[in-house]
Amino acid sequence: MLIVSEMNQETPMLALEAGGPPSDAEHPIDALPYLDTDYTENDQQYAVALIEQECRVFRPTKNYLRHLGVPDYDAFLTPRLQQEMDRMQKKIPMPQLDLSRCDLPCPSTVGKGSDKNAWRKALANAKTQNEHLNLRTLNLSLLEEFGPEWHRQHNKQLEDQANYEEALVKELRKHIHNVHANRKRQQEDAGRKISHLEKQWVQGVSKNFQLAKACAELESENEDLAKRLRIDLSQFAEA
Repeated sequence: MLIVSEMNQETPMLALEAGGPPSDAEHPIDALPYLDTDYTENDQQYAVALIEQECRVFRPTKNYLRHLGVPDYDAFLTPRLQQEMDRMQKKIPMPQLDLSRCDLPCPSTVGKGSDKNAWRKALANAKTQNEHLNLRTLNLSLLEEFGPEWHRQHNKQLEDQANYEEALVKELRKHIHNVHANRKRQQEDAGRKISHLEKQWVQGVSKNFQLAKACAELESENEDLAKRLRIDLSQFAEA
């Protein structure tokens, strides 16, 4: 739809002169992507040349993150984590869990001469194991009583969050669709105005050409008539 003299050099007579570069405060849109579909090879080469010229002016640097400093990739690498990574790299199986603390061994000596301290330690270990099992039983009973309802509420919160996000995405897609629809409608209206103005401009150029041709014919007739009548037209021009 747009006729630019640099992009269409085959019709310089009917070409519109391109304006100057836009200022920082104004960025006029000089393209109608919904209408400008008849690009030629020359147009593409011209666009590529403009892109290359822009890249030469604003050439990016290789290390564009140098202002951030050198990244420390070992900031969270602890000795234990490094040991575990080395184990996985060497494909060494993970050691089995040590369940010895859960055992209830009896003292080795049984009878009157047995060690009382050993029995005290065994009794303390049994009490500890029993308390741990009681705590596990309590946690399981609490989980059985309150767990299902808590999980249902948590799932409800997740569903509400998912519904909110889906509604937000739907609204954004609708907004994007409206933006494209309005842009297309505006560009189609602009295209019709441009076509109408181009036709008027072509008609004006044609009329000017016809007027110039008629004026040239009149001048030629006047010169012929002046020659026949032996009239010097220069004196009228000086007057």
